[in-house]
Amino acid sequence: MKVSQDRRKMKIKVDGKYLELEVSDDVFYTTSALLRLIEYKYLFPHRSIKYVEKNGEVLHPVKVDEVKDLETINIVTEPSVNMVKKQIELALITLDAMIVSLSQIANEWIEKEDTVKLLLNNLLDSLEWTIKVVENGSKILPIYEGLDEAIAKLEDKIFKVDELMIAEKEKELVEFLTQEFSKAIREWKEFLKSMVQFVKSASGETH
Repeated sequence: MKVSQDRRKMKIKVDGKYLELEVSDDVFYTTSALLRLIEYKYLFPHRSIKYVEKNGEVLHPVKVDEVKDLETINIVTEPSVNMVKKQIELALITLDAMIVSLSQIANEWIEKEDTVKLLLNNLLDSLEWTIKVVENGSKILPIYEGLDEAIAKLEDKIFKVDELMIAEKEKELVEFLTQEFSKAIREWKEFLKSMVQFVKSASGETH
């Protein structure tokens, strides 16, 4: 049903109830793109998409775009707090891997310098990702004391690593990685663990 020359209405089921939305008529949307639009425009910040089902069966994410008739699917949502908590838990797993990688990087710096530099750059990117996850999530989560300070402290250490790499102070860099930087990642990990526990308590472990 048309509502204007460049807008059209469509219906899609969310948690078993039909939601009517408007989309641009001159833009082609894949199903997954429409889901992101729905999540951002109609669900955020209180709820997020948990999964999509068709005929009562959960669709694998890669199968979602095969659905052409959107009225045949049902979007199952969950509180956005749950989604953020899962992302932080994923960040914790990433941090565990980083701690192991740091030892490898320090031990192999002399023999495999080019390889470990690439590893270190990837590690720094991953660490920045964990910060971004928490910063974005903090807009939804209950206020957690000390978050800004914890992020600032970690970013100072990341800046120091970048500084030492640019200056090519390799001996000082290896020492910094194994001592202060390793400690900073462990402290960040412990901070995120306590944050997850706080979120669980605050939300009553919402499912």
